[in-house]
Amino acid sequence: MSLLLFPFKILLIAIDFSLWLLTFGWVKFIKYQLGKNKTRSVPVSSTPSHRWSTKCASTGTMSVTPFDSEPEINTIYAMTKRAVTLYGDNKCMGTRTFLGQKNAKQKEFGETKWLTYSEMGTQALKFGAACRAAGLVPAPTKTTLKQLKTPCSIAIFENTCSQWQIAAQGAFTQSLIVTTIYATLGMDAVIDAVKECGIRCIVCNKINVKAILEKIKDMPTLKQIVYTDDMIAPNARVSLPSSPPGVKVTSFEDFVESGNVEQYPAVPPTPETCAVIMFTSGSTGKPKGVVVTHKNLLATVAGAIHSLGVRLGQDVYLGYLPLAHILELMAEFSMIGFGCQICYADPKTLTTTGAYPIGALEQYRPTIMAGVPKIWDVIKKGVQAKVAAGSPVAKFLVNTAVEWRTFCMSNGMDTPLFKALVFKKFAKVVGGRLRLAISGGGPLNTEVQLFVRTAFGCPLFQGYGLTETCAGLSMQDPEDLRTGIAGVPTASCEVKLESCEEICDKAKMPYLSTDKRDVNGNRIHGRGEVMVRGHNISKGYYMMEEKTKEEWTSDGWFHTGDIGQFMLDGSLRIVDRKKNLVKLKGGEYIAIENMEMAYGNSSFVNAIDGGICCYGDGDMDRPVALMQLNEVTTMAWAKKNGVSGDFNAVKNDPKVYKAVLDDLIKEGQNAGLSNLEKLKAVVFLTSPWTPDNGCLTAANKLQRRVVIETFEKEFLAVKEKGIFK
Repeated sequence: MSLLLFPFKILLIAIDFSLWLLTFGWVKFIKYQLGKNKTRSVPVSSTPSHRWSTKCASTGTMSVTPFDSEPEINTIYAMTKRAVTLYGDNKCMGTRTFLGQKNAKQKEFGETKWLTYSEMGTQALKFGAACRAAGLVPAPTKTTLKQLKTPCSIAIFENTCSQWQIAAQGAFTQSLIVTTIYATLGMDAVIDAVKECGIRCIVCNKINVKAILEKIKDMPTLKQIVYTDDMIAPNARVSLPSSPPGVKVTSFEDFVESGNVEQYPAVPPTPETCAVIMFTSGSTGKPKGVVVTHKNLLATVAGAIHSLGVRLGQDVYLGYLPLAHILELMAEFSMIGFGCQICYADPKTLTTTGAYPIGALEQYRPTIMAGVPKIWDVIKKGVQAKVAAGSPVAKFLVNTAVEWRTFCMSNGMDTPLFKALVFKKFAKVVGGRLRLAISGGGPLNTEVQLFVRTAFGCPLFQGYGLTETCAGLSMQDPEDLRTGIAGVPTASCEVKLESCEEICDKAKMPYLSTDKRDVNGNRIHGRGEVMVRGHNISKGYYMMEEKTKEEWTSDGWFHTGDIGQFMLDGSLRIVDRKKNLVKLKGGEYIAIENMEMAYGNSSFVNAIDGGICCYGDGDMDRPVALMQLNEVTTMAWAKKNGVSGDFNAVKNDPKVYKAVLDDLIKEGQNAGLSNLEKLKAVVFLTSPWTPDNGCLTAANKLQRRVVIETFEKEFLAVKEKGIFK
């Protein structure tokens, strides 16, 4: 079939190329070629591996605020107040009315309700005043890492929604601290945060009030519970138990309405006031509380806005990632600062797969969207599954279009014919007007990045950072079409590479800041552990001064634990990880996260249900994996290759096992994994990994320890296959 259609493939490409020439596409191509090697960061001193952005170089300093001509805008409170004044009548926050479950898989939604900037600002002021009436007091103007001695912090234990953001903004109007708790975590996490931070007021969902009251004796400082009705249908009955003496339970609306702004006028914070204590999702142990000031947050906004080029008062942002995660929090602050719309959604209702009558992407049609690698992988595989279910001719057309446009876009070109025939339909998957797509929270797979760029015709670029850096350590230039690039240091920080001689690359060479070539022979400006210092870097860990001293140097440099290299244009690329390397029996190291990213490309891997979990240790000769098996792909392969039976029978067939393992190994080879990182064995699982069962963190990162403990029998069996007898 492919040979018969080959002449048509050449013909279509020829027509497309001719149209590109006739429509002056070559003008953009020339501009791209002239600018693709531009300098993106420069040395701070004579040391090439110590760099900052070109904006820092032009001003001679790092950015503290996105409003250079308005130095008085020096806190998130001041930034939001400015936005309310400038964009008062603009739409600020939109939420679709939840009507209930349409069926087992779909939630039903009605009209979208909007808050303007003026309305949001008024509610925030009232919320802050209500907090003061509930006994909270402003936080100290100078931040320390020591335990809070006064009731100056509220906790937010809720999914991403407009009330979450209004509560945070309201807290800032009274110089209160926001303590974040992932909505998917259990009561133990709530109790720990409330006790450690002396929380007096907590914002939560109505369905969680009962669980909190049942544990109220373990939280003696908690006196006010404010509940929301987010994602609760109008006809749903959620009973509220009676509260003990001294503890008030109030709806969000009533709490806001009770706020007396005349009695409690705003108490603006200072740049050095603590704004947020953000507890990490705990992928490597007990969550640490990262202490973040208003100065840190505003500097991150400054860096993000410079990198993104947000359109003032025009862009539409889709808010669905956890606001308890630094990526979503900083993205929303940036949107508010510049008068953009934030449209709230549930991650499972982005498309019609989980929503009726349409998904949030189609409803809101965002222009800016952020996602973690897992989200982009799910979107990619969803599109590919629909293509695979089409007719042979349709698949031929789509595959030709994707192949040709991938080549063109990687070289600064486009495909007008295929854009009209194929990609206009693809673009509707993400709303039809997406212009900036950002990936953060972990390394983005090359194939995923290329596919999303190609299918939707907008730049998907990476941001890099940690909670400790307020997310904004570096950001890839949207015009940079390379994959695997972590980007340029943002305008609010400086980055240097510190030699790391204990960790070696695949050629057994240590990572040195003086290196001029990488393992592939590319010219570079040094290699080593990524160190960062700047206005957006956290003060440290709450009540963990010794741990803070381990990660921060006395002169303010933070150890990220990642190994990076500066490319010739000054962009940062992450190439290794100090903390996630595993030593095998022979003393060789393998990079588990990198393996999972490579093997996750296999169509047999079900990314929606958790993906793949690789494993190795000092008792093993070769690594193994546990994976979620994709039923659709597996059954299609079985039908084509004469394997009969239902899914339970098919997944246990030796032919299927060999086909899956071979496909995984092929993906590993395509990604350049070493022979040591070649999987020896794999076990198939069909029980999903989710934040609810602890196999994923609230930020959708893999919890390997929990996966292994949950599926101990399967794990022990497959581990044996990685040990040579």
